Amino acid sequence: MAFSASARDSMVAEMNITPLVDVMLVLLVIFMVSAPLVSQPIQASLPQSTPPIDTTRPQNLRLTVGDDGSYRLDDRMLTTTELWQRLDDAVLSDPRTTLQVSATSNADYQRVVTALAEARQRGIADIAVQQP
Repeated sequence: MAFSASARDSMVAEMNITPLVDVMLVLLVIFMVSAPLVSQPIQASLPQSTPPIDTTRPQNLRLTVGDDGSYRLDDRMLTTTELWQRLDDAVLSDPRTTLQVSATSNADYQRVVTALAEARQRGIADIAVQQP
């Protein structure tokens, strides 16, 4: 009574990887087809950086109209044409130039109004009228 093991009765201990390879190939094809569809560029408008804030102070001029109708710009006596030229130069050097206008108590009103109008015409937007 000898026991013999026939080839039919023995079990094979190998794993069948054919179905695993088939599934992996199908997944590979699916990813290869869907990858170009997923990688389309996104249209997004990103916020732009704001320009740096200018922290320098604007040029500040002080104009005084005297009793005799004379003009003094920063305590310097000027003729009418010199004053207009200095105002033009100031606006060219700094467009944010400010002008403080003051008049003595007996100053000619017309000279003050003329100075204000000329300063405005020359491009000075910030004009302040003060008492001396």
